[in-house]
Amino acid sequence: MKIGVFGGTFNPPHYGHIRLAERAAEELCLDKVIIIPSCIPPHKAAGSPTGGEERLEMCRLAFEGPLYEISDMEIRRGDRSYTVDTLRELKAVYPGDEIWFIMGSDMLETFTQWYKWEEILELACVCAASRESGYKPDLSAFSFSQRSRVHFIDAPPFEVSSTEIRRLVKSNSDTDALLPPVVREYIQSNNLYNDDFDVCRSVMARMLGERRLHHSECVSESAGLLAEKYGADPGKAKLAGLLHDITKELPAETQLELIGSVTPLERANHKVWHQMSCPAFLVKEGLTDDEEILGAVRWHTTGRAGMTLLEKIVYVADFISADRDYPDVDVVRRLADISLEHAILYTSRYTVEDLVKRDIPVHPSTLDCYNDTLAYFGL
Repeated sequence: MKIGVFGGTFNPPHYGHIRLAERAAEELCLDKVIIIPSCIPPHKAAGSPTGGEERLEMCRLAFEGPLYEISDMEIRRGDRSYTVDTLRELKAVYPGDEIWFIMGSDMLETFTQWYKWEEILELACVCAASRESGYKPDLSAFSFSQRSRVHFIDAPPFEVSSTEIRRLVKSNSDTDALLPPVVREYIQSNNLYNDDFDVCRSVMARMLGERRLHHSECVSESAGLLAEKYGADPGKAKLAGLLHDITKELPAETQLELIGSVTPLERANHKVWHQMSCPAFLVKEGLTDDEEILGAVRWHTTGRAGMTLLEKIVYVADFISADRDYPDVDVVRRLADISLEHAILYTSRYTVEDLVKRDIPVHPSTLDCYNDTLAYFGL
């Protein structure tokens, strides 16, 4: 048999997933496609996913027909799953069959950073769906034999991410073009993705553009995951992450009015204004007066010495959210999985070095954050 393997968080499974699986099956003449919702993928530290059972059931609803098999192997593992482990397990079950691992071409661009990527190509051929007709990533790091095991297909682009779909569901917006009706009905009947932040979102929608709203949702989800990992209150972490940039697009004079007073250094660096104006705005508008949440919002840009656990979480979540794509983001995500302090040391040093290179004044709190984290490690 020719077997396709298609993994992901599927939170929720949408038409982009379905069309990619259908296109790969058609192009490769696959006999079966195994859909494998992940537990927590190792290359992502963003988004506290809906429980495994819910995502499995949504996949059963979304991927209909005898072509598809829904597997819980990665969720059963109950820990972070690597693709190579899944393929080893499948190869033991299907020793004589041809296995194709299905992915987007954007994932192939970072493939050589995956754990044991060479063994992955020994266990399975790769089917990569190009975002544009004829597009192929640079495979110069692959040997000739490895390149021969990568096949490209054209698939219609699907521009909306799962994070954006969750935001639309939360706001009860139209998702007919994004989700199969049975999946949307399951989400509604099981009250998935409802976090009771509707009032906050309605205020944010009036104040922020789509890009900033998307970033805020990503930080909220990332903060929730970090809170679950490190023992903070996930609800507070998600709300603080959601609200952290709420005043970022306010006019300068409005922000300064909310802040009240600024030092000459702060006045010269407007990028720190929103973390100062945000707590005052949240209290003024009655969105929250929780001191932990206000502190996490207050210090999410510069950090400070002696940060609380929630402050550390939102600070790090802002660096590792799903929408971030700066060069070192995967490094920071891996460090955040080791400890918050490892991530803070790296990011505060990165911030200081970047500001110095560009001759931008460094906020004293950023230096305090860096020095305090050095002291934490005894350096």
